[in-house]
Amino acid sequence: MAALDNATNFQLDEAHIRLRNTVRDLAKKEISPLAKRMDMNQEFPSGLFQRLAQLGYAGTGIPPEYQGSFSDYLAVVLIGEELARVSASVPVALFPHAMLCAHNVYLSGTQSQKERYLPILASGKKWGAMALAEVSAGSDILSIRTKASKSKGGYVLKGAKTFVTNAPFAEIYLVFARTSAGRGPEGISAFILEKGYPGFKTGKVFDKMGMRGSPTGRIYLKNCEASEANLLGGTEGKGYEQLLAGMDAERVSWASIALGIAQASFENTMNYARRRKQFGKPIASFQMIQGAMADMAVTLQAARLLTYNAANLLDHGKQARIEASSAKLFSAEAAVKISGDAVQIYGGAGYTKDYAVERYFRDAKVLTVAAGSSEIQRLIIAHELKEHQEKAFGGHQ
Repeated sequence: MAALDNATNFQLDEAHIRLRNTVRDLAKKEISPLAKRMDMNQEFPSGLFQRLAQLGYAGTGIPPEYQGSFSDYLAVVLIGEELARVSASVPVALFPHAMLCAHNVYLSGTQSQKERYLPILASGKKWGAMALAEVSAGSDILSIRTKASKSKGGYVLKGAKTFVTNAPFAEIYLVFARTSAGRGPEGISAFILEKGYPGFKTGKVFDKMGMRGSPTGRIYLKNCEASEANLLGGTEGKGYEQLLAGMDAERVSWASIALGIAQASFENTMNYARRRKQFGKPIASFQMIQGAMADMAVTLQAARLLTYNAANLLDHGKQARIEASSAKLFSAEAAVKISGDAVQIYGGAGYTKDYAVERYFRDAKVLTVAAGSSEIQRLIIAHELKEHQEKAFGGHQ
């Protein structure tokens, strides 16, 4: 293990260190043997979901009062980081269930919704997902076309969602739809839908470049019937606000996945550079390799500190929009850079599936696209900086 890994002890108490070591042991013993097969076959073994649930990780975003295991956001980061060191597909499947679905229900749901859905999601008896993106509405959330029309006793939803993680097997979905045309953010509402509802159908599963162990697909809502009890929070027009309420936690959780990929890429490359010989010497003795490794180490440390800081702010109830977006932006791009450098140092061997760095490189790329692209993160940061400046100077330059 690389010495840089000791940086994870920064501000970690004994409980967090125990959690990190427990997840690391699980990942090494039980997930590592499956990682390559999951990628090659583009599958997530059902037994792995059951095992994660058995150990309490299905409840990662759910507090103990609803039978979950959520303690704080730093713990979420440690779980994502350690799982992603072995297979990034695992937290990419876990977090849409635990954070995007369950945690958002906890943050914005009515008491009856929390009591109905959170214990079953925490147990892993049913897996969750979020359905937000559409073919014509990715980063432009306000352009969603899925509609929810009032009907006798509830709503009828019509539309289609794409890039839905866990779509093939999730049973509980947090779905965003337009309940009022032409009202901007106030026209969007969120609904808790179940796969068995009339008019609910799953569709195509995508053949992806990376994160292949985490299935992603489409869902179709053809006059899907839902009751008023399915409206998240019980009030129309709160969907956009509810999405924002969980957005910083989402950014931080995705940043943790980037940390895991970057850490694994760094560790594997350090070990390979010591073993691989050229011109009669280990390539780790060459200055250009040393310089590349130094840059990888510094970038990784910076990404980890940004992510841990954002999680710490959330844990103290503070506003962390800039910090969460900064962590997601920097960590995602760091994972791409570090995993790419790993492939470069491995040379031709790194371009084959004989070595995991090839998978890390493919997995890393989606982190700059999904959950708010790097470009969107930059826009969010710029917007927040402008807002802060105007508040500080009263709108005057």
